[in-house]
Amino acid sequence: MTAPITERDIKWATSLPELEPGPISVEPYVSAEFYQKEKQKVFKKAWLEVARVDEIPEVGDFLVSKMECWDSEIILVRGKDEKIRGFHNICPHRGMKVSRCQESGGPFGDADVYQKGHGHVFVCPFHGWTYNLDGSLRPIVGEEYMPEGFDRSENGLPQIGVDVWNGFIFVNYQAQPEQSLREFIDPLAQDMDDFPFEEFNHIARYSARCKSNWKAFIDAFQEAYHAVFLHGRSIPDCGATPEYGVPNSVRVYGPHHSISMWANPAHQPTPAETIAWKYGVSFTPGAGNNMGGLNPSGDDNWWFDINVFFPNFFVDVGPGWYFTYNFRPVSENETVWIMNIYQKAAATPSEKIAQEHTKVILRDIVYEDLSTLEEAQQMLESGVLTHLNVTNEMEVAVRHQHATVMEWVNREESA
Repeated sequence: MTAPITERDIKWATSLPELEPGPISVEPYVSAEFYQKEKQKVFKKAWLEVARVDEIPEVGDFLVSKMECWDSEIILVRGKDEKIRGFHNICPHRGMKVSRCQESGGPFGDADVYQKGHGHVFVCPFHGWTYNLDGSLRPIVGEEYMPEGFDRSENGLPQIGVDVWNGFIFVNYQAQPEQSLREFIDPLAQDMDDFPFEEFNHIARYSARCKSNWKAFIDAFQEAYHAVFLHGRSIPDCGATPEYGVPNSVRVYGPHHSISMWANPAHQPTPAETIAWKYGVSFTPGAGNNMGGLNPSGDDNWWFDINVFFPNFFVDVGPGWYFTYNFRPVSENETVWIMNIYQKAAATPSEKIAQEHTKVILRDIVYEDLSTLEEAQQMLESGVLTHLNVTNEMEVAVRHQHATVMEWVNREESA
């Protein structure tokens, strides 16, 4: 038996639900039938984050996003009353897309993210049916020929549930969800409410479409066990210090969880890190925490928090930065991944240089993460393995995510 990685004990800051300790089944990672159940039981039931309010800041601003897990597309729009509403991108007349989402040329040249526009109304390109920003149908040409009983007030754009938390726009397939957004995301959201999200600017976006199951994709980003080997080039200290693989603390809140990562107090910064921390902040271990909404368990040698909102949204927060991940399933073995990075506005050229360090180091880290996904999916689909041997503590987030998916998929529908 090898020597222990660390003498530190993981702090279990909340009660941990009972998780099956044995191997995890491969089937949910490869089965098309299981994915169809996930679409119905998970993605059409949960609140899903899709954008931030500053993406559509003005009245009439809208965005169109694909929602493959709903077999749909959605429109989010800021109305004349400043309220953000959401609709399925479908005309109730003959089913045409009301706003065409092009195959390229999104806001950052990537249609897999979403596309943005501006207008006073939405006009269906098929027969010209026109909708106000609140989704209501305007008078139509030939309305006198519609069947008796046709009511324009009942034929607006099909609504979806929309709500906002700290500037993040969440949507729900149900126009009247069973749970409010706050009921769904608390108390994890409460841990983060004091973080000053509104003071941060968007500095970078990365995205990829990978032949990987969405859960396998998420698993690669919610444990640090892999960092000791995989990230030895981008963060040399990780490769030399296996203790990075053991988190400081873990919190489980219903379907959601949060993990605080350990920072090596003996960390020796590279020359680039030294410059970045001299003039600003960067992702690598450096200055201590002086913001609210961080390090909820009060850990020593704290680095950053990984906050995972079930089923597919991450908000990782650190001292002077935060970034988000969205894992948008396309099929049982394909996922669109979107990363957005935020820091406070750079006041000087030196601070801008520090921000560039964050962008580059995170780019290199996620490139390393992405390098494993498609080959792992190929081999999971080979049928050689039926189960995966997952550690109980270092990969507790993997176990909790798996258990939560299984719980939701196996739920009986309420009468």
